[in-house]
Amino acid sequence: MSVLNLFKRLVAVVAFMAFSPSVFGQVYHPFAEPLEFNPDWQFFAPVDVDSLAELPNRKRANTGWFGTYDRTYLWMSRPNISQSEANGDFGWGNRYDLGFMTDDRSGWLFSMRHLGVNSYDEQEQERINRVNTADTGAQPNPITPFLDQNDPQYRTRLYVLSNSLNVASMSNFEINKTWRREPYRYGGIIEPMVGLRYTSFEDRAQNQTYGRSGNLISAPGTVSATNVVETFVSDETNIQNRMVGGQLGFRYFNYYKRWTLSSELRTFGLQNFQNRTYRQRSETTEYAGVAINSAVVATDYLVGGRIDSERTSNNEFVVGFEARAEAAYQVTKYFSVRGGVDVINFARGIWRGANPGFGTVNDHDQDVQLAGFTFGLTLNR
Repeated sequence: MSVLNLFKRLVAVVAFMAFSPSVFGQVYHPFAEPLEFNPDWQFFAPVDVDSLAELPNRKRANTGWFGTYDRTYLWMSRPNISQSEANGDFGWGNRYDLGFMTDDRSGWLFSMRHLGVNSYDEQEQERINRVNTADTGAQPNPITPFLDQNDPQYRTRLYVLSNSLNVASMSNFEINKTWRREPYRYGGIIEPMVGLRYTSFEDRAQNQTYGRSGNLISAPGTVSATNVVETFVSDETNIQNRMVGGQLGFRYFNYYKRWTLSSELRTFGLQNFQNRTYRQRSETTEYAGVAINSAVVATDYLVGGRIDSERTSNNEFVVGFEARAEAAYQVTKYFSVRGGVDVINFARGIWRGANPGFGTVNDHDQDVQLAGFTFGLTLNR
């Protein structure tokens, strides 16, 4: 059975269980109605500071719907290739939490996030016909858009050779069932959780080279003493890691005056469905000599994966964890601002990109670490 067919059947079963009266009748439904908790809608009313000291933690722990938004700034380790495996790079992202907790101390938590890192090593390479004085800044020729245009920033014709150091993005979605336990002796409250996790981790490797020769493309097999040929080659690999599985964790929090101090831990085991796509693009241009405004004799393009293109796939099992520590300051009755640290570790099973001749292509059992800072807003959390 294919993964797609299995997923379709699972969706059908879940939909049947969620909406069938014969299953749940009129007794219980796992999701709360928006108005079930009868909120007073005064989320931004002033804080009664005196009452905070008198309320026990059980009473201070809110029920009903809640939401959070965090802006994240995380460091991500680079692929395990010789020139970068000990380094990492920072990237921005967003994280959203939405859920509810009932008066019976049972609830659900939905979590989404996305972040990306883009780190390149770039080098400018002037082309043989390095300046085109006839270029007036008009729109480029749609057939050969880079053939006769000066770069608007450098005012010269050039290639910007971009070699990837760390180019990756991660998207994550979670559904967690949560429970709230009774406060401990010193007021701390723990909320165990168990859930499903889907994570997409995409990685890109790019290596670009430039060369010149006298081997003509207008007359193959001929070497010229006057005409010169330049070749731009771009090797590009895209890796897709699609991970799905289960996770266990908890959230522990405590109150101190207007502050809420919390920590979270999630451990997960995921099946990783991996796909790799490689292609090589090249652009070859022949000039009638090396000089400004030298005439272009012939061009040759190989793009869109028509040369040295290949696709491969693999499966791995991923284990890892995510840990958070945060402090939230209560601004109004149900509104807080918060900041903290976040650490994510994929201990094994991640395939990262490398191009043939520039690294190990089939190293699909790598580890990835992310760590950094978060700051955001909470409502009724």
